[in-house]
Amino acid sequence: MTIEFTAFARTAEGRGASRRMRRAGKAPGIVYGGAAAPTPIELDHNALFHALRNETFHSSVLTMKLDGAAMQVLLRDVQMHPFRNEILHVDFQRVEANRKI
Repeated sequence: MTIEFTAFARTAEGRGASRRMRRAGKAPGIVYGGAAAPTPIELDHNALFHALRNETFHSSVLTMKLDGAAMQVLLRDVQMHPFRNEILHVDFQRVEANRKI
């Protein structure tokens, strides 16, 4: 069973840009690892929040669609707001089938 989700490249970075993004219903994140450079991304907050409630989302290799290309990633870190049900930031790590993590 493969879990797929869509992410979008993020152009604006920084605290103010992230706050505007969260107000618009998006969650900031980053994808790192592999041969490519770290890429800042944004995800739909509600879709990500419901996916995080599923235990297999935390522990399996996921398929992320970013700019029309699909890549295999692992969920590495989720930062939540202390008392609101709000995702502040997510980290994903790229996975390649022929390389150790």
